[in-house]
Amino acid sequence: MNSEKLIDLCVDALDRTKRKGADEVEVYAESVRTITVAIEKNDLQVSRAQKETMIGVRAMCKKRVGFASTNDPTTIDETCADAVTLAKASPADENNVLPQPEKSEYVSGIYDPACEGFTIDGAIEQAMKMLDIARSIDKRLILGNGEFSVHIGTRALINSKGVSWSEPESLFVYYALATAREGEKVSNMDYQFDATRNADSIDVEPITRRACENALGSLGAKKGESFNGQVVLSPNAAQSLFASLILFQANAKNVLRGMSRWKDALGSAVASDLITIVDDGRMPDGVGTASFDREGVAHKRLNLIESGKLASFMHNTYTATALRMENTGHAAGSARSVPGIGPSNFEILPGERSKDELVAEIDKGVLVTRFSGRADPVSGDFSGVAKGGYLIENGRISRPISGTLIAGNTFEALKSLSGVSREQERVFSLTLPYLRLEGISVTAG
Repeated sequence: MNSEKLIDLCVDALDRTKRKGADEVEVYAESVRTITVAIEKNDLQVSRAQKETMIGVRAMCKKRVGFASTNDPTTIDETCADAVTLAKASPADENNVLPQPEKSEYVSGIYDPACEGFTIDGAIEQAMKMLDIARSIDKRLILGNGEFSVHIGTRALINSKGVSWSEPESLFVYYALATAREGEKVSNMDYQFDATRNADSIDVEPITRRACENALGSLGAKKGESFNGQVVLSPNAAQSLFASLILFQANAKNVLRGMSRWKDALGSAVASDLITIVDDGRMPDGVGTASFDREGVAHKRLNLIESGKLASFMHNTYTATALRMENTGHAAGSARSVPGIGPSNFEILPGERSKDELVAEIDKGVLVTRFSGRADPVSGDFSGVAKGGYLIENGRISRPISGTLIAGNTFEALKSLSGVSREQERVFSLTLPYLRLEGISVTAG
């Protein structure tokens, strides 16, 4: 569905909701066509295509909020009525407000008209290419999991304050999870991801080749060693260990609830001065790039941490009103629910030294390429298995290891962190470097 038709649906829903008794109304709509081709155990498994239009109505009656949604435009009248009924039955909250209109500055490059002609045959061709690349590298390789998917859609939002946005978008996403097997020897798994907005920029080879070569490099992994010392995290492992915890602490909703450990830390050091983190909803070719957030507030570049100091929280309209702070345009979610808070394109900025230079200074350590575990968002304590790991000895990566446990505290690790690489890789909507940590407990399994 094009932007004009989607806006017309939103206008109709807003008018209906106002007539049913709402003081203020927000209508958010998404029309999406997706194509997905999945890879499992070295073969194509699932190919599917689907279309859906979803409309979410948020009604406000005397500072009371109700929400309802539908994927059937013929039921929009009932949906609007439900939103008003729910609002009237909800508790009032003075912070329930809608954003005011602002200058609409659209981001370029998030939609490629050529995507409209992209078919399921094209998606199958790209998935087959991934399989062919793996087979051409080494017969011992297995693509145990992978996917090529296409997302083509339109977003639209209007509210009774006068906010009005609509824009088309396209996104091609692909990932590969590879292992290698030789007799009884099985490698560590390696996961690689990439995405692009433009059909001409699709290139599945680099991530497939990297996953395969990393898997082969870990073939024959053996038991590691136990010690307390330095650990280098790959971008993938850094995402698993740090991203969720940092985003939890920087979420203004958690600050408002008193759940964030950083609630009183604005302007204070929460990480090493080597760490600067931004969230940029206008990043060129970013997975999370869009002109506006879930409430119709324009995206912008936000510094979360500057040289180790907490610079800002992520806000939507509710938290910005409640905490009397600037709305940062981080309302997140779909047309299926009320807006929450979330990142767009999260990035730990690169350092000045290479990954190899960070490794060269380590007498004994571990390079972790995949981490399976979690960090407690309150205490920061973490433990988990290095699913992909290499022993570092005398400044060099010596051999692959398996079954190795790492443990520590993420808050302490952030502050004592001693290295950030200039190389970066994209993991979903995050762009991350290699990180060198100090004082981590490493236990051979």
